Order: sequence, then C-alpha cells, then structure tokens
Amino acid sequence: MVWGMYLPRSGGPYGPYGHEEGPVDQYGDGWRHRLTKYYQDQMPDAQKSFYRDASKYAYSVVEKFLYEPGHRQLGPDDLMVTPIEVHEPPRFFQTDKGYNQLASIISLSNRMWAVDAAVKKIVEQFEPDLHRFYPVEIRSPRGMVYPVQYYLLVVGSWLESFSSQDSNQESFTPHEANGVKWFSILGYKNNIAGLALRPSVFKGAHLWRERGLNEWLLCFSDMLEAELAGAGLMLPKSYRMRSV
Repeated sequence: MVWGMYLPRSGGPYGPYGHEEGPVDQYGDGWRHRLTKYYQDQMPDAQKSFYRDASKYAYSVVEKFLYEPGHRQLGPDDLMVTPIEVHEPPRFFQTDKGYNQLASIISLSNRMWAVDAAVKKIVEQFEPDLHRFYPVEIRSPRGMVYPVQYYLLVVGSWLESFSSQDSNQESFTPHEANGVKWFSILGYKNNIAGLALRPSVFKGAHLWRERGLNEWLLCFSDMLEAELAGAGLMLPKSYRMRSV
C-alpha cells in the first residue's frame, strides 16, 4: 500500500504564517535580502552570469527546496534547478504569532515542508543518507525559539509511478505545455485517495515525490506510514492511495 500527504494549508499549528529570517520590507523577507546581498558581494562572476540578476537568484534558491536538481519550470525565464549550497538554506522562520504547539510536519512559506527531530529520526531509520534535512529554528515575533528542533525537508527520491489511467479521473486535472505533461490535485481526501500509483515503480521506496505531481504531495510506504502513525506525533492527515 501507499499513502499520500498533501502540503498543509497555511495558518495554525500545521502551517504557521511567517517569514524566513524575519520580515523586512515590501521587497522581501530577511532570507531574500541575505541571498541578494550574497549575489551582489560574494558570488563568483561565472555564477552571476548564470542567474543574471539578484532577484532571479533568490527566486531560484527557493525552487531548490521544491524540486529536484535538473528540473526546470516551463516559464521562458526559468532556470534549471541546481544543488543547494551551504549558505543558501534559511536559518530561521519567524512566525507571525506565538505557538504553544506545532505539528511534527508543517508547511512554511514558499510551499516548503519542515519536520521535527522525531520525524527526521524515523525517516532516516528507513532511508539513511537519501533525504536532506536542513536545521531551521522556529522563532516567535519576540524572538523566542520554539523548544523543538525543526528541519527543512528536501526529499531525495523523485519517481514516476503515478498512473493517470488507473486513477479516479475526478481526482486530478491534467495539463500540458511545450510537450511536458503534469497533473494538479487538491488537498482533499477523495482527491488523494483516488490517485493510483504503480508498485513496480515505487517498490522499495519509503518516502518520495512524484514528478508529475511536484511539491504538493509526499508519498509514504505502508511501513513508514505505520511507524509515523504509531509514534504519537501530531501529524497532518495522510490518505491511502491505490496500488495498481
């Protein structure tokens, strides 16, 4: 069996509103400003010619946390995703209000996923050294650090096991542009439960993303789902998908 978890909606303990490295001005948060300054003051000229300008660089860094290296969006100005460099991950996420409790898997701004240390430990038990976890502090507006360590999750496995012909046709919307096909889904139970994935493709995998479904959905093996569900953690809902 296979399970799917949709990116939690923003707002509340599953997706706190906030800013990477704090709010700054109408031009961006602290993370964006730091990346812009790096481009201006420290980036080698060869890299500058690749990104073309500071704004494009900051935007491209966000995409590194959403897609796999080598991926390229369909826009005429979009660049190929390159590996994350050591200075690029955001150092903290400042929430718009304080929280007594956050879920163990949360969404941050820019459609990024974050997990706490307990989830990280479970995932690494199943697939050590496959996925990347970048430490990120969760801070309140007054600078208080949430007493649980979180990590930005960058999934290291992207598969193409989604079978559109075997899925409920009302569960997704197909798209195509420039010869590239992809599918969009909404984060409702029936949409996720109606998706069909091929075990012949995802066999042996425990945590992965589907290329055609991009960053919105996490896929779990039955074993990983059971371990997470049995750990007593506060988690977004996951739904069983079809195996065909």
